[in-house]
Amino acid sequence: MPYVLGIDVAQGRTHAAACRRQGHGWSEPEPLWLGERSPAAASALFLDDEGYLLTGDAAAQAGARVPSRLLTGFHRRIGDDVPMMVEGEPFPPETLTTVLVEGIAEHAASLFGGPPHHLVLTHPGDWGGYRRDVLRRALADAGFTAVTLVPGSVAALGAHLPVPGPGAQVAGVCEFGTDGVTVTLATASGASGWQPGQSAEGVAPAAALSTLFALAGAASASPKGLAGVVFSGDVPPHALPVRPPCPMFAGPVPPATAALGAAALAALRADHRGTPQEPPAVETTLLPKVDTLGELGERPPRPPVEITPFELPERTGPLNLFRRRRPLAAAVLVLAAAVSAVVITVTAREATAGSPVPPSPAPSHCAPSGEGHC
Repeated sequence: MPYVLGIDVAQGRTHAAACRRQGHGWSEPEPLWLGERSPAAASALFLDDEGYLLTGDAAAQAGARVPSRLLTGFHRRIGDDVPMMVEGEPFPPETLTTVLVEGIAEHAASLFGGPPHHLVLTHPGDWGGYRRDVLRRALADAGFTAVTLVPGSVAALGAHLPVPGPGAQVAGVCEFGTDGVTVTLATASGASGWQPGQSAEGVAPAAALSTLFALAGAASASPKGLAGVVFSGDVPPHALPVRPPCPMFAGPVPPATAALGAAALAALRADHRGTPQEPPAVETTLLPKVDTLGELGERPPRPPVEITPFELPERTGPLNLFRRRRPLAAAVLVLAAAVSAVVITVTAREATAGSPVPPSPAPSHCAPSGEGHC
């Protein structure tokens, strides 16, 4: 059965969704069941004794027993030339993400009978062209050539606002995670699709909307003028206001919003690939017209690193105390030696003055004689 696939690799959990072909169109995105107890699976890999990489919840369970072989956080490490090490084996981060995608694609193929017509994969919003090229090449080496990479915020908008309206449009995304809320302001103009603009990370959940409206105000957009606000991730209860100033969307499963939107964007992209007509209005640089890989660009320069020397705490033993007070101790010793010398000198003089003087011998009246006595 023809289908397209959307995958959202988040920091802790990975979600996936698919759209199936229905006549000349596509069905609504449906989440795929990846985990053992929930639709999401752990964003983790585990190196077993035979050298194979386990994925998802199976990897997390095995890693709980042997943490030294567990691999996490690799998706955000893509573009770093330092590989991740497990049991002395180096693993490039882009290769690990590709292995995770392969596991999900194999699961989808078992459900739908073959590979997807198109794959949309999310990535962090602060990525540049270099990181996308590195991941795209790793996916192409694994056989995934029909791939589109989009920021997670754009994928979340795809779940509720896949096609922007005419003219200039502004929308917002609030992605709730373990490290706070990532607030992103997205814009669209004319024939272009959504493109992420200003963003703020680590925002407190209670301040998410106020931060978004502040970003909109800086872009000369009022809250009432927003095309909508999409809530995704672990959205807390009562996060949406009772009287919102603009349309707001949370969906039935907020943690899967980005994956559902990625599948919707994959359906749009697949339609464009299957017809020789002009690209639809949603085509942007985020949904590239050409999927061929060019030369890999230059690696972005690393930011300057300032190393602050770490001062170890000093020991408090007597010897170390003497070392820290060495000049003072030397002065005290010199003074003590001088005082001791003075005391010894004075004591010696007093002892000499108080001792009795021995009497001088009486003069002898013996005249020398030849016999040797007086």
